Amino acid sequence: MNPLIEFWPSGEHVEECLRTEAETVDQALLLAVHLPITLKRRSAQAGNEVDASEVDLLDSLMRPVNDGSSVIIAITGASGVGKSHMIRWLGAQLDRHPRRKDLVVVPIPKTASLREVVERILAPLSGARYDALRADLSRAVESLDPPRAAELLATALAEELGPYAAQVEEQIRANGDRSLGPRIVAANRVRDLIRDPEIRDQWFRNVLLRIVDASLSGTSDPARRQFQVADFEPPAAIASMELRRTVGQALAFLASSNGAARGIAAEVLQEVLDAALRTIFRFTEALNQRTIQDVVDEIRRELLADGKELVLLIEDLAALSGIQQPLLDIMIAESDEKGVRVRAPIRTAVAVTDGFLAGRQTVLTRAREQWVVPSEGIDEETVTRLLVEFTGRYLNAARHGIAHLKQRFNTVAPNRDDLYSWVPKFDPTLDAAWSEKLASFGSSESGYSLFPFNVAAIKSLASSVLKIGDAWTFNPRAYINEVLSSTLRQRFAFQAAGFPPANFRNPKLLSAVSVGLTYQGLTPEKLGRVTSGLAHWGGNPNSLDTAPPATRNVFDAFSLPWPFDAIVTPKPEPVEPQPHGGDKVAPPPPPPPPPEPAESPYAQALELWDQNTRLIRTYPVRTRTLLADALNKRMNFGDYCLSGQEVNRDWFWLPPASTISNPTKGLKIEVSPPDVPISPTVIAGLKALDRWDSNGKSWSYPNGETDYAAANTLLERLEHQILDMVLDEAVRDTGIAVLALHRQDLLLGLTTRADNPSLRDLLADAPKEIAVAVDDLSQQVRRAMTTRKLATDTRPRLQERLRRYLSCYQGDGGKVLAIDNERFRLSIKQEVQDRWVFVLNGHGEAGNEVQDMLDRLEPQAVDMIVRDLATAVDLYLPEAAAAFADDHARVAWRDEMRAIVDQASQTPAWPTNSVALSEVRGAVDRLAAEALDQAIQRLRKVQPVDVNWETHQKLAALSLVPLPQLITIHKEVALLRRFFIELDKSIKAQTSSIDDQAAVQAHDALFQDLVWEE
Repeated sequence: MNPLIEFWPSGEHVEECLRTEAETVDQALLLAVHLPITLKRRSAQAGNEVDASEVDLLDSLMRPVNDGSSVIIAITGASGVGKSHMIRWLGAQLDRHPRRKDLVVVPIPKTASLREVVERILAPLSGARYDALRADLSRAVESLDPPRAAELLATALAEELGPYAAQVEEQIRANGDRSLGPRIVAANRVRDLIRDPEIRDQWFRNVLLRIVDASLSGTSDPARRQFQVADFEPPAAIASMELRRTVGQALAFLASSNGAARGIAAEVLQEVLDAALRTIFRFTEALNQRTIQDVVDEIRRELLADGKELVLLIEDLAALSGIQQPLLDIMIAESDEKGVRVRAPIRTAVAVTDGFLAGRQTVLTRAREQWVVPSEGIDEETVTRLLVEFTGRYLNAARHGIAHLKQRFNTVAPNRDDLYSWVPKFDPTLDAAWSEKLASFGSSESGYSLFPFNVAAIKSLASSVLKIGDAWTFNPRAYINEVLSSTLRQRFAFQAAGFPPANFRNPKLLSAVSVGLTYQGLTPEKLGRVTSGLAHWGGNPNSLDTAPPATRNVFDAFSLPWPFDAIVTPKPEPVEPQPHGGDKVAPPPPPPPPPEPAESPYAQALELWDQNTRLIRTYPVRTRTLLADALNKRMNFGDYCLSGQEVNRDWFWLPPASTISNPTKGLKIEVSPPDVPISPTVIAGLKALDRWDSNGKSWSYPNGETDYAAANTLLERLEHQILDMVLDEAVRDTGIAVLALHRQDLLLGLTTRADNPSLRDLLADAPKEIAVAVDDLSQQVRRAMTTRKLATDTRPRLQERLRRYLSCYQGDGGKVLAIDNERFRLSIKQEVQDRWVFVLNGHGEAGNEVQDMLDRLEPQAVDMIVRDLATAVDLYLPEAAAAFADDHARVAWRDEMRAIVDQASQTPAWPTNSVALSEVRGAVDRLAAEALDQAIQRLRKVQPVDVNWETHQKLAALSLVPLPQLITIHKEVALLRRFFIELDKSIKAQTSSIDDQAAVQAHDALFQDLVWEE
């Protein structure tokens, strides 16, 4: 068994000695662990502070009272700093004071019930009178039914809130302090809540029961007898209730200011709680219609006759709601009236927690000064020194146990000059080797061994509890609970040679050290233990090159592998013998290694970065820039047919999620996963890249090879992620380009094949469009024409992007060496259902026009194009198709039409007020042009669109005759039809004067000559 186990306190001793509530600590233990500290003596009027000792505190409490004044010692400070401990320490000193026989000391612990407080105050009364009062008091308290008392308390609180609001309003009028206004609102709103029976039962019943129960029975947790902010968070049941208007207003107030109003409500109720509790406990009735103040006055008169003084030691005034005001009245009552002493002097030491409002100002004003137990504004060195001494005293006491301490305390004669001379030092005999190991842990100034801690461990473990940012606080309660107790409960692990356990208390080594440990071949369990040992007991070294002094014995005592032995050091060169028997000459020693360069502020910030803490300043931008620059130097996307592609710094996601400029959509590379500790390899790699960048993006500097390895570990992982992501995105982007171009092919009439587009069609030039005036077109047709023009304009840019996605180039030139057919094959099968946006850069310009085109062609919008085309086809196709025969022959039709027009122009039947001859001839020539021949041939081949067809089938059918040509044909046909209609009217008019039979024959003959044969 490890001999040092004797110095590790047993679990039983830990539980009985490491207590944080002063009133539960035996006086022998209290003195054995007491750490003298420097207090701040602050003037109540001027606020000036001077340092003061505990002896000064005791002397002030026992100062002469010849002037008849009451002595009030107000000990202030934050919760957990040891105010109650100081009150108990004063009690221990009074027990050894030369004037002890003249003092009646009444300690009032913060855990006491209200009845116990009153009984302690009445304790100086002896005999039957005291017994009767105590019996009456017990009956009064026991007669209270807690649920009924809770209802009475609600009523009493509501009654007190009204005068409180009026008092605050008067205070505002007097001093103009408008900051008190929310307290008036809080008082009125909370009164509305607790007056509502349903709200009181559903919401505040348990809160009031808790306070009543703690006041009746006492509690080790003073917060149980106080209103808390959480008490004013409405329960879920309230949401389903029908609420009165005043209740709704109260709820709105509590939710205002991001919940800050709840804190105000808790403070306001706490201020009136003292008076409300006095109402329901009715101590005056129990004391035969005398107040507590009256009874204490009687006690003090009797003590005066006996030549004694009354001393009250109040451990926490804030925890004594229900009797605070009587205590305040008692402690300020002077012993003299009109220059004559009528009652015994009273001395009071009272602890007042920062933030406590009710009665605080009264205490501080009458005390004339505060004795502040400091907790903030203490430098790191001082906090560490205090914690080391504190730890040594508690360890020494816990090694002995309370039984031994009490025995020693009670048998050793008191020494007024040295209050702690009786405390025994735990010092069993060890052999030399183990004594050396024990000594390596260090000792406190009092000579107590710090095992199983050392100074480095105390500082490291305490920092997670007592350090916020760069500021330390001194809070003994938190240190005992979170550091001492939790560590000493690991005795079983030490016995099993497993202390410290792996990852004990969240160790965080510097990245270089963590990475170095991974190369030492340790098992995960040993690696975790060594990490804990180095981070806490080893002082978190900067590297594994130099071992911290005196740490080797600590690691041996904990059965930890010594990580510094793994460092490979070069062997010295052998000394060559000199010829002719000359003296041996050793080669000159190698030059010392270059000093480690000072870390940059960025590198220091990296060590503070974790999954919950953001990088500060502009360091997120620097991190992303470093990664992008380094990766772009090592990655050649041209090898993957992605020439021009680069790593974009905006891709990198840094923990935590709230880090500025983290990507939320598009491409994302997690430098470190969310909600898990950041790997040391990430930190080490980034620090290496920082030095690389500072050296002109070169690895040619001392230790550059080591940095290169660290950076490579990080970059290699990211490179694989980026390559996988970019190649997947390349298929997606290619799929968008292919689909967009294929739909353009169909829209522009470049293909009629709905599926399996060919690369030739995709890269075909857009057809030359016939100019069409769009101003007179309907909205749907105009929109269809706009989409078609956009397709024509953007097609070259889409084609260039497609070429870039599929082409492998020779070097940085433009010569294509190969086509990535596999990517093309995969892209055709790719179904991009979300919005069509190109994510990869460096593959041709996108621009607003291209994105507009993609927005129109993507799955969610392409139906609009189909509907617009269908509208245009329905409008123009029927009339245009009806104008031509199935076996239409362009040249024959032109010649025939020209002959008809020429013949009509030579007859009196030509419509003079209609279409001009030149317009008719022009329409004939344009319809007979070769450019429209294919479109006219297709007019009768257009099939009706089936609603069940796929989108591409619909586009192919509706674009069989390109829309500009369809509109042009329709326009020319419409002109010819208008001409022939007017011609027919003219012929009828000229034959109307001939008799009927002759007219018919003449009309038929003329019309037969001029008819437009279809």
